[in-house]
Amino acid sequence: MKASIFNFLGEFSSTLEELALRVEDLLWDQPQEAMMKARLFGETLVSMIFEQENMNEVYPLKQWEKIDRLYRHDIIQDDMYKKFEYIRKNGNIAVHQVSEMDLEVAKQAHQVLFDLSVWYAEVYVSHTFTAPEYELPSKQIQDPQIVKKWMEEYQDRIAEIEIQLEQLKQEKKQQQISVKEERKMNSRISTNSTNNSERSVPIERFQVTFETANFEWKNLSKKAAEFKYKEFEEEDTEAYVYLLDNVTPTIAVHPTLIEQTMKWVDVTSKPLKSTALRRFPRKVEENTLKSNYGYTYTFQTKGELESLLVRIVEVLQSRNCELEK
Repeated sequence: MKASIFNFLGEFSSTLEELALRVEDLLWDQPQEAMMKARLFGETLVSMIFEQENMNEVYPLKQWEKIDRLYRHDIIQDDMYKKFEYIRKNGNIAVHQVSEMDLEVAKQAHQVLFDLSVWYAEVYVSHTFTAPEYELPSKQIQDPQIVKKWMEEYQDRIAEIEIQLEQLKQEKKQQQISVKEERKMNSRISTNSTNNSERSVPIERFQVTFETANFEWKNLSKKAAEFKYKEFEEEDTEAYVYLLDNVTPTIAVHPTLIEQTMKWVDVTSKPLKSTALRRFPRKVEENTLKSNYGYTYTFQTKGELESLLVRIVEVLQSRNCELEK
């Protein structure tokens, strides 16, 4: 297989790598066909994200609907939304347009595919992923007038995506307002009711307990707060623990600590797959890398949490002693 900046895709998806290499093969001589392959690449990547996030489709969704849903669920932000839309819109034009597509459009799509690939690798494959330096598969001198014309068309398309994104933001904001109003109404109807859909990580409630057990707060996402046992190095992923946003207070523990020790046999646990557990290993199922996973433990009081953390420390120190022998 030829050397390419997209070769890293083969580590987790031979399909994506093959599509990206095909885009490069077609780029200079057949930009329209290259754009069609880029469109298929975008669709494949979005489907992979849906699978990673366990976003089951009740009914088949179109590509724009999938991108819209990813944005509304805060899985992708503005910059990635624009990139997915650039590929989708120009890919559709390539499929339906009779005249040949401008080479500059395909060249820009090549870089967008690279940016999307790097983002996916960093989020879903490994937080330590190091991207190769971007470069086009070859260098060619372009007519300045052609480049100028393409830039004007490119700016128009970007402006269209910006308008579309702004409309989506307003709709999203309006939905949030509607949800808040509905919650207020429900609160007036039953002041004692609890809205289970409004979940957050209870970090303020339990942070002191973590600190007392010598765990430092490292990161906070919408789904989990990340803590690390201070006596271990940053790269020691087993030393990380996650406080989740579950209704019942829950922590997630590194799978190695659970699968290779007997200290947890009397504690009920189950594996959880979530990209929020970013320091934990990724589960392999059917030769495909899935989301990061760990084992979860629930507790009700700070004392119960402290007991769980003490167990974790005991296992960590025990394993550390074994490694030093």
